[in-house]
Amino acid sequence: MKLVIGLGNPTSEYAGTRHNIGFICLDKWALKHKKSWSQDREFDFIQLRKAILLKPNTWMNLSGNALAEACRRWNLDDFLVVSDDLELDLAVIRIRNGGGDGGHNGLKSLFDVKLPDELKRIRVGIGRDESETARDFVLDRFSETEWENLEPRLDFVVRLIDTYINRDFNQVLNEYSNWKKSYSVAKSDGIICPKEE
Repeated sequence: MKLVIGLGNPTSEYAGTRHNIGFICLDKWALKHKKSWSQDREFDFIQLRKAILLKPNTWMNLSGNALAEACRRWNLDDFLVVSDDLELDLAVIRIRNGGGDGGHNGLKSLFDVKLPDELKRIRVGIGRDESETARDFVLDRFSETEWENLEPRLDFVVRLIDTYINRDFNQVLNEYSNWKKSYSVAKSDGIICPKEE
């Protein structure tokens, strides 16, 4: 069974903050599919026939606790992590299989449970403001203009999550590659958003 884990901090205090992109993407997926979250001590989850979607109820730097509990509860053999990335410009999407934590405390915690190469990643850029500390910046909320730029990309991430659940990660990589090509063509024609099928 597959696991899609979105990283973020629980409680309404952190809802909509930059560090909660993983939660935001999974919530958008749930809204699209009209699915409700079940609640447990370590995480909120949605159980499908072929996959579990999961939002840790631990703090970001203890996300591995939620992953460990999920591994005890379900027979999981494939893992996709959706998270923010401070080093990527706003709304830039990067996908890879494995890699380092990039200073992300949520990923560091997951690595206590699973090897980096076992965790496939969708990273969403949140940019960086040098006038703020990294900690303050990631816990801020997006401006209205930032949301306008970000939302179409988050819709694409939801599409990739669907592809991962219903197909496999190779197909996710193919879809991402095609999307990037369409974006490059559109950008050269003066269009700022990639074409959607």
